[in-house]
Amino acid sequence: MSTLRVPRSFFVVGLLSLVTWLGDARAAEESNTLNLGTGTQKVINIAGVTKIAPGDSSVASVRNIGSNQLLISAVGEGRTTLLLIKANGQQITYVINVRKVDAEGLSKEIRSLINEVEGVSIRVVAERVILEGSVYTQADAERVNQVAALYGDRAVNMVKTAPNAKKLSAATLTQQFQKAGLKNVQANVVGSSIFLEGSVESPQDVDKANLIVKAMGEKVENLLVVGIKRMILSEVQFVEIRRNEKDRYGIKYPTDIAGNIAASTVITKDLIPSGPIDMTARASTSVSPEFAIGFQNNDGYGRLLAQPRLVCASGAEAEFTAGGEVPIPLVTQQQFTVEYKPYGVILKLKPTADRAGNIQTEITAEVSEVDPSVAVSVGGSVSVPGFRTRKVKTNVTVRHGETIVLSGVFSHDETKSVSKLPGLGHLPIIGELFKNRAFDTTKRELVIFVTPRIVNPDSDKIRTLIEDVKSRYLQARGEVTFGIFD
Repeated sequence: MSTLRVPRSFFVVGLLSLVTWLGDARAAEESNTLNLGTGTQKVINIAGVTKIAPGDSSVASVRNIGSNQLLISAVGEGRTTLLLIKANGQQITYVINVRKVDAEGLSKEIRSLINEVEGVSIRVVAERVILEGSVYTQADAERVNQVAALYGDRAVNMVKTAPNAKKLSAATLTQQFQKAGLKNVQANVVGSSIFLEGSVESPQDVDKANLIVKAMGEKVENLLVVGIKRMILSEVQFVEIRRNEKDRYGIKYPTDIAGNIAASTVITKDLIPSGPIDMTARASTSVSPEFAIGFQNNDGYGRLLAQPRLVCASGAEAEFTAGGEVPIPLVTQQQFTVEYKPYGVILKLKPTADRAGNIQTEITAEVSEVDPSVAVSVGGSVSVPGFRTRKVKTNVTVRHGETIVLSGVFSHDETKSVSKLPGLGHLPIIGELFKNRAFDTTKRELVIFVTPRIVNPDSDKIRTLIEDVKSRYLQARGEVTFGIFD
């Protein structure tokens, strides 16, 4: 008995041939289905087609419009096939179904698909269905686009998104968040996108916000922060140093003579003309010349210090004012009103803390005072004062506990006046006895220190502030009560 041995390589080659044959058989024919309405057209993109075998030309016609493009036109109602053969021998079959759809029936079909979309109207024009109107959500706009794409050229989509749709959606989302208990969540529109901003207490609240957004059918960018907003304590010090110098040297002679001259006449006569007429005339003068000898230096110092401590949430704005308000009259032809102008130490802060402990602070600081020297008279009876103002505005970023120093707000005013007798005051050396000099110097320098810190109600800094205020209150209470050593 003989045994026939088949080499193992024979089985391998045979297996590979079988796999290749199955792959060629699967690739040799590929079928697709096209559903068209009468009068519509469809462009298909296929590369490497060498032969085209159209089916029933009364149902659909096929035309080559490019190197890799075929135009299929639906002619009449029916069913046919289209066979395409590529260079590698692969066969592609298209089953073309053409049905007759009238414009009225098409409009009813489209209306049933977008029945739930508000703001869209449908009308028939020249065998085509026109979709018009405005939608208020992005989901509605996408639904209308998808429905119109199903019918090709038979449906023309002219629906637009309302200009204020995003703002209305954002306002509606904010209202829904408030009803759901998400008090710190707000929807804002930036460009063409809606952003969710704010903070929530837990991840479950984030899921709740996402569910509300999904129910509204909107697409948003979620920027919510889990956890209560961090509090920021800003310790501010306003230090303004003033120095005034008034120096007088020399002799001031009475070059200006000021006084009054008065005259009066009295005529006396009896009723019965038996005597002469008595006439009396009087005159009086008064002169007040000014003479002064000055050898003096006058120095004055002043310091203005305000130390506000402001606590606000990260991203919120805090404001501090220490001063008053001056009434400014506003007079027009129709009415007379009064506007109040604030002055003093005015501070506005907007600190924002990030997760790394950096604190970005927008600072607007102003120190102003009433300046009567630049007052304006209105109507001859009302004097409107001017204001002397030093203001600084900046935006800086520091770490927790670091101090921001705003300096350089400096003003320096110098004046000099010389009075002398004509002729004598111009003589060298001897002329010093006949002249007077006055020097006035005013210097102001404002320095502002800002120290922001991230705190919470249980932090040591807050406790220290509270205890300090309580101790000063108790001290003041003891000072205003009766004491035996008063």
